[in-house]
Amino acid sequence: MAGLPDLSFEEQKKTISISNFCERLGDHLHPADYEQIRLILLIYDNKNLISFLKHGETEYQFAGNYNAEIFMDQVEKLASILPEIDLLPGYMVKLIMDHYDNESAADPGKYDKILAEGYYHHVMKTGTPFLKRVTEFDYNMKNLLATLQTGKHNLFQMEVIVGENSLADYLKGLGGKNIVPDSEFEFFNEIQAYAGSHSFTEAERKYDMLRWKMIEEALFFEYFSHDWLLGYLLKLLIIRRWSSLNHDSGEQNLRKLIADI
Repeated sequence: MAGLPDLSFEEQKKTISISNFCERLGDHLHPADYEQIRLILLIYDNKNLISFLKHGETEYQFAGNYNAEIFMDQVEKLASILPEIDLLPGYMVKLIMDHYDNESAADPGKYDKILAEGYYHHVMKTGTPFLKRVTEFDYNMKNLLATLQTGKHNLFQMEVIVGENSLADYLKGLGGKNIVPDSEFEFFNEIQAYAGSHSFTEAERKYDMLRWKMIEEALFFEYFSHDWLLGYLLKLLIIRRWSSLNHDSGEQNLRKLIADI
């Protein structure tokens, strides 16, 4: 994998495409190691699966592992009389089963949270220590932001918190109380400060800068290791979000882009 261009958050120039990068990884990595790449890309499959279940099709996310045909094949396997080997991760299969089970009556409005919970547990069970650390950081940040936002509107925080760790348990137990800074989450104060920004675009940019900083700190002593490649992909995904925006796109388009992640 020598020859990969250096990545910079501040200088988000055109670089290697994500599909090209993943294809190169597929040619060089052992299948077991490439599964960690697939873990990262599952965040796009979650969105695709929701689209498939709600509309019978999917606006294919370029970086996903699965498409509508595979989702349909999984549905048919579940309807088979004889046991079949699942094509999708267990948490996705469970949602599909609940979706088509009339007695279960799964609430489509909660599919995002159900899949987010499933993804979190899936990574915590099968990811590398580095990927677990990054995923937990992402969920901590999203949970804190969700709590700050719901607090403004007097909503019940427990309904929006995802994952299971000390910060998630603390936020679930707030019950409308004020958030007290948690020293266990290193960027707690920064995120609280950014959440008060009047510019959605600027706040999101600062959140991604924190994610970038966290990735670099976690890989400070790594170079072209398996985890280094995972971090490189995560950085490419961050750059993709911002390089697809131009100066005239405005906050409305950014909000739509954020919602597609």
